[in-house]
Amino acid sequence: MFFLGFMYGNLLEWLIHKHLFHGLGRKKNSIFSYHLKEHHVTAKKNNFVDKKISLIETAGMILLILVHLPVCYFSTSFFAGVMLYAILFNILHGYQHRNPEFCKKYMPWHWEHHMRNSNKNFGVVVDWSDRVFRTRKKYEK
Repeated sequence: MFFLGFMYGNLLEWLIHKHLFHGLGRKKNSIFSYHLKEHHVTAKKNNFVDKKISLIETAGMILLILVHLPVCYFSTSFFAGVMLYAILFNILHGYQHRNPEFCKKYMPWHWEHHMRNSNKNFGVVVDWSDRVFRTRKKYEK
């Protein structure tokens, strides 16, 4: 159940990133528009570096944790997998954008998302959902 929870975390990340941040985020007055207007613009200008911590993403993470708390009643293992994914996302996303060479070497899908094509490679922690939904695009080195 732990691994299923982790996989669910990846799916949730992919859905939010693709459909909220890059879908609704294209609309001018959307709460998600900061993602493309600020995060992507900053990363592109600074060779992937973006040291800003997003309050919207932090609040969203807290909300998602609260929404998933009832899952503990049914499966603490599943909940633990989801929470590990959320924690890894929170740590790794900031680390990646402070250390672009690390990201480029070990998590190239996220670097490629920002520096090559923002309509591909929506995963941050792992690229599993991108592979399943065929949004993973590999580029030549």
